[in-house]
Amino acid sequence: MVEELRDREARLKTDLLEHKLLKESVAIVPMLENEISTKDAEVERASKRILFLEAENERLRVEMEEVTQSFEEQRREGQERIKAMEGEITELKKMALDRSRMELILENDELSASQRFQGLMEVSEKSNLIRNLKRATRCPDAVVNQHNHKVEQPEAKNDEVVTEGPRHSRCDSEEPAESTLCNVKSRIPRVPKPPKPSSSPYSFATTSSSSSTGSSGDVEKAIPAPPPVPTKQMLPPSKSAPPPPPPPPPPKGKKPMPAKVRRVPEVVEFYHSLMRRDSRRDLGSGVMDPPSTAKARDMIGEIENRSAHLLAIKTDVETQGDFIRFLIKKVENASFTNIEDVVPFVKWLDDELSYLVDERAVLKHFQWPEQKADALREAAFGYCDFKKLESEASSFRGDARQPCASALKKMQALLEKLEHGIYNLSRLRESATKRYKAFQIPVEWMLDTGIVSQIKLVCIKLALKYMKRVSAELETVGGGGPEEEELIVQGVRFAFRVHQFAGGFDVETMKAFQEMRDKASSCHVECQNQQHKYVGCSRATTC
Repeated sequence: MVEELRDREARLKTDLLEHKLLKESVAIVPMLENEISTKDAEVERASKRILFLEAENERLRVEMEEVTQSFEEQRREGQERIKAMEGEITELKKMALDRSRMELILENDELSASQRFQGLMEVSEKSNLIRNLKRATRCPDAVVNQHNHKVEQPEAKNDEVVTEGPRHSRCDSEEPAESTLCNVKSRIPRVPKPPKPSSSPYSFATTSSSSSTGSSGDVEKAIPAPPPVPTKQMLPPSKSAPPPPPPPPPPKGKKPMPAKVRRVPEVVEFYHSLMRRDSRRDLGSGVMDPPSTAKARDMIGEIENRSAHLLAIKTDVETQGDFIRFLIKKVENASFTNIEDVVPFVKWLDDELSYLVDERAVLKHFQWPEQKADALREAAFGYCDFKKLESEASSFRGDARQPCASALKKMQALLEKLEHGIYNLSRLRESATKRYKAFQIPVEWMLDTGIVSQIKLVCIKLALKYMKRVSAELETVGGGGPEEEELIVQGVRFAFRVHQFAGGFDVETMKAFQEMRDKASSCHVECQNQQHKYVGCSRATTC
């Protein structure tokens, strides 16, 4: 009995253990199921990612193939272009070689033609000498024959006449040949005219008067003067007979200021107050278009006239040597103290060089002082441009019959020209001054006390005319409307611009500014009164 109980107890214990194990396994199953579900989800996401990556890889592979194909096409096109360019380069080289050969052939032809021409000239000169000698020997023989054979028969005289007939006809036939050779012959060497005497008698060529006299003597010997022109005008001035020096005029580069210019703070204050009051309005100002760039010159000349042009250049080089050397000495020895003397000298030099067929092509065969000549031209032209601007601005006269807007625009354009010219001068002043001093060209006119001060005075006078025109227009318009406000803003802007540029106003311009400011204040008061009246009327109507 006890053993059965023990067996039963053991079985119960085993059942209990199995039951505990079962209970624990049942508790673990949902956890395992959750892990299995999470793993399944991860596997599904990984499979989707794999599919997406495979599609992306396929797309990239297709794009790579397209890029490689386009690259191959571009490479083929580049090779074709390179081949085409190489072909064009070879063709251009062939054309350049052909052109150089043609030029060499033309030069050889011209050289041979000039040599033949010189041979013809030598032959004609020899024939002229021989004919003159024959004539000189024939004349005394004829006199002796006539003196010794006075009592000869008339038949002999007839024979002499018959024998001399062909001789005269031969001479007549040689004279047209000489005329044709003279027509073919090159033109007469140029006799330079002396430059005009400068306002300062010793400002031009003071250091080398002896060299200039020597050159003038060489020119007198080498170049025969033409008969219709007197020799005093054709030969350069010499030291032996200098012209009487005129009295030196007052320097034109420095004019005394007619009125004292001083800075006026009222202009700046009124301008800033007006701009602050008018800051809400959009007053756009027109911007000038930049100057169009200059077109490149056509370097290819006419091929048909090439040979004649080269022949004319060679003729000038051969025949105008003394003339060009005379000009070289004049340019090298040129020394000035007043810019007013540079202008006529440059004009004279350009007039003399215009006699040449091609100035650049002829002068490159000589030691031409190109840098000094260019500096002289630059200084003369720059000074003339400023004088033209000054005269244009000072001679401006406002027509009352002309519309106010167009007159104001013209004055604004003049001011912009003057400001632009002064800006360019200040930008190039340092480098130009160094070059001009090296070539003995006056530079005082470029300083602030020279042409700049004159331009500033002209600007002040222009501002005076502008403000007077604005004041007159304000009197005619009246009413205190927007037109008056626009005119006042334009006038104050122009006055402020000139005040800042010129460094102040003179007394007359300051009076004009005061009048314009008073009219502007009265206009502002009228505008406020009108606004108050309008507000009162509107309130009365609403009530």
